[in-house]
Amino acid sequence: MFAKKNLVAAAALLALVGAAQAQSSVKLYGYLEADFGSYKSVGGKAATKVQSGDMMTSFIGFSGVEDLGGGLKAEFMLESFVGGDTGSNVPNQAGQFWSRASWVGLSGGFGKVILGQYDNALFTSGLLYNPFGSSMTFSPTMRHFYDLGSTTIGAPGTYALSQGDTAWVNSITYETPVFGGFAASLQFSPKEDSSGTYKNSYTASASYNVGAFSAMAVYVDGGKAPKVSSSASASPYIMPFRAANVGASYDFGVVKAFGQYSQFKYYSDNLFNSEVDKAKVWQLGVSIPVTASGSVLASYGQSKYQVVNDDDYSSKIFSLGYDHALSKRTSVFAAYSNEKVTDEKSGRAIAVGVKHNF
Repeated sequence: MFAKKNLVAAAALLALVGAAQAQSSVKLYGYLEADFGSYKSVGGKAATKVQSGDMMTSFIGFSGVEDLGGGLKAEFMLESFVGGDTGSNVPNQAGQFWSRASWVGLSGGFGKVILGQYDNALFTSGLLYNPFGSSMTFSPTMRHFYDLGSTTIGAPGTYALSQGDTAWVNSITYETPVFGGFAASLQFSPKEDSSGTYKNSYTASASYNVGAFSAMAVYVDGGKAPKVSSSASASPYIMPFRAANVGASYDFGVVKAFGQYSQFKYYSDNLFNSEVDKAKVWQLGVSIPVTASGSVLASYGQSKYQVVNDDDYSSKIFSLGYDHALSKRTSVFAAYSNEKVTDEKSGRAIAVGVKHNF
């Protein structure tokens, strides 16, 4: 009888533990990539390198969720970029360790509210609607938006059209629930200064996803925020610009087609990009499955820059790659990219690499 009572008590305890685990969870995850290739900057010379993150920047992360009852959940995320080739931490432009994400939020039937460092919708749209995703080396869109890749140059202007990071620090973000395929988001990053020198930053986006079709529109009004890093050489975190972006994709089965178009306009007090007044960016791409495990990727993108009191110029990037899955978590790739800038010698990148998700 005593043994039977013990078994019943143990079963009840295990049930309670299981229920608690179901209500709250924390996980460790990440992505590691190492590449080998030859990289030549526009107007520069070639160099052979072992590096990390050509297809997507390596990172390690922690996330968690707690069920608060009544459909309400608490969530958090801490993610840091990693140099898979050297083991180094890769800080964001604000100079912080948690360089990819650092936020806490609440979600439920009302949608989701996030406080902290969270992806900006322009970055999300940019990666969704080109076959090379968030690659800062091979995606023409990412290269034109952020200039964080291997083969771009800084003169005669800057190619970092979307100034600041891919995620905005010190931000509050609201994401709506999905209604019949439609969803929207709002992001606000306050200037956190009372001097009148700086400006708040805003982003609004809307998306539609049904079946094989996906589309997204984004508007950004980037103000000017004070330095986040304590470094004396640090620049203001976000500089004044406005941007409008639309992107779409359709999966035909035998090929998935991508397209994007963006316009950037800079305020007169934009010190970081004082030479470029306007820019128009577009990209077309395809992903073609050629085997059950492999796909050919191709993308062409162009950015035209309107320069104050000088000749306009352009950057044209073509990228071609092959991605092959060895398992659900591991894949290998080979890719080539060429960039031509007006009146400059071409730059290019050729790399092979291994990617692993955990």
